[in-house]
Amino acid sequence: MALLTPQDRYLDYLKIVADPDRMVPLTKLEFLNPNDTVAYVIDGNYKRRYGYFDSRAFIQDGALNISLNNGQRRAASVRFENLDNAFDFAINKLWFGRRVRLFKGAVLSDGTPYYIPQGVFYFNSPKTGWKPNSRTAEYQLVDKWAYLDGTLFGNLENTYEVKSRTNIFAAMQGILNLSIYDHKATSDYTKKIDGITPVFTDYYNDPKKVVVINGEEVQMNLTPKTVTTAMGGTYANVMLDLNAIIAGWIGYDSTGALRVDASADDIEDNKKPVIWSFTENSKTFFGLEETANPAQVYNDVIIWGESVDGAIVGARAVNEDPTSDTSVNRIGRKTFVESSEINYTNKQCAALAEWYLKRKTVLQKSVTISCSQMFHLRENNIISVLRSDKPNNPIEKHLIQAISIPLSQKGAMQITATSVQDYPTPKLIPLDENLLGGNS
Repeated sequence: MALLTPQDRYLDYLKIVADPDRMVPLTKLEFLNPNDTVAYVIDGNYKRRYGYFDSRAFIQDGALNISLNNGQRRAASVRFENLDNAFDFAINKLWFGRRVRLFKGAVLSDGTPYYIPQGVFYFNSPKTGWKPNSRTAEYQLVDKWAYLDGTLFGNLENTYEVKSRTNIFAAMQGILNLSIYDHKATSDYTKKIDGITPVFTDYYNDPKKVVVINGEEVQMNLTPKTVTTAMGGTYANVMLDLNAIIAGWIGYDSTGALRVDASADDIEDNKKPVIWSFTENSKTFFGLEETANPAQVYNDVIIWGESVDGAIVGARAVNEDPTSDTSVNRIGRKTFVESSEINYTNKQCAALAEWYLKRKTVLQKSVTISCSQMFHLRENNIISVLRSDKPNNPIEKHLIQAISIPLSQKGAMQITATSVQDYPTPKLIPLDENLLGGNS
């Protein structure tokens, strides 16, 4: 019998998850050495294969939660049946800095397991329990952003500066290359904040993508001015400020790599491919709930900043789209204002304003879909639902904002998403700095 190719295996996986009656969900944790090689593996089955941990412990329960944020995106909880105390929080067992790689998957038609990575995490908040004939260990898992935002590491002991005209992605890489022991640059993979090569967008590396600063053309991947973060802040603050300059998406992906994407490539979600379609009659679809969030909606976004020579810069994006349910002309003006010295040109403020307007409009309503477990879905991707409960049976496309997946074999997963039809066409308006004083 010929071996299945990776593509064949993935297609078989899609067929399996489309029929939850025959699907056997799988969970696996790879415990990593300091150099990110695999030390041992544990799953939901105490009868393990070669290379799995020699312990009677197994994964009993837990959940994975993913959200579309700039910063920490992935978190999980896991409970082990800790029969021989192998998973106590202690030196030589589970201790500070222990990383795990989480996988979810299913058994394929040929009986072999198929796993899809869901993130790399650190252990946090241990809790152990003991009952007659039962020992458990519960942990919260936080993604690798926790080594930047002060959750586990990342607090600044001194003021941190990124000089003007520094390559933004090189500066981000430089932070990841710092030692967790003395906060100095290191080539030792095992000492770095993160030794995994990050994935940076190529969008801003085009020599034609420039901004004009005091008559000088400056490439968009360079810092327009010095970025300063005071001591007591975190490396995450530095990362987020650098990311704000390019108005990007930043966070750790399912493989455990820091990823920076360009929001300029992420405006028209209705053109993205649909990665899963739900219908009333599909076995994977259990139902949905719609939630309105009027308090979180803004249809007028103002972004202020300061140019390198101290002048006020800014931009305004307004939802006057007649097709939008929350346009200014329909519900009145709801204004969101943000000011940051990181913002340095009118053009950059306009990009941020447009991006914010999109995000703050779609918050008006969301759907939460309950469905069978599937593991290839990702935040910021598109799913569709055939709404047979509405006139003309429309197919509604939704952008995934959050996902919750149980780590046990049983239980439904939830997908929270917002409709791409709700995204307005923004109107960009130049700003007069007199607005800062309240003048019209």
